[in-house]
Amino acid sequence: MAVPLHASRLRRPDNARERLDPRDAVIHWVADGGRSRVIRDVLDVLVDMAYCQPLELTIAAVDSALRLGLTDKAAWLSRCRTMPRRLRRWLARVDRRAASITESLVRVRLQGLGIEPRLQVRIPGVGRVDLLIGTRLVVEVDGRAYHSDPQDFERDRTRDARLSIRGYRVLRFSYQQVMSRWGEVKGAILAALARGDHLG
Repeated sequence: MAVPLHASRLRRPDNARERLDPRDAVIHWVADGGRSRVIRDVLDVLVDMAYCQPLELTIAAVDSALRLGLTDKAAWLSRCRTMPRRLRRWLARVDRRAASITESLVRVRLQGLGIEPRLQVRIPGVGRVDLLIGTRLVVEVDGRAYHSDPQDFERDRTRDARLSIRGYRVLRFSYQQVMSRWGEVKGAILAALARGDHLG
């Protein structure tokens, strides 16, 4: 919740007579006291995130907002101009092509390691892949609600086989691996790069 700098008591948005329990919200003290204390526009929320959340989560949120058409890159970059240079440099790396938050996180983490994957690359006979490193290493990131449908599961195995036939190496990671076991994801990708799996 964004509140003016001079606010001393926080009230519930649905009942001004009742105080808001600080455990119910994250408070952002802002100088623009003329705006609503409850309703913020998307860009305001994303800027607030940049100051209180890990950069990778902010970038993933901006990627998502761009993909959903809630804002555009020019407006985002304009808002970033007032931020410290270190933040600006990273926050300019947003990309609306990212198909999921976990895909955004993998991309940003790899960029932090000096690896520049390409997003949503179309491969003839296969379709789009989440990330492509070099010319031959495909990284696929499965979402949280990963393929409860057996047809989706089979479709992914067919894609992996087609990629292998075309000379690609495929690494497939789950939501849990990306969010909770990044070390094994990073280790697998770095090992593949060390073997030259990304080279054509």
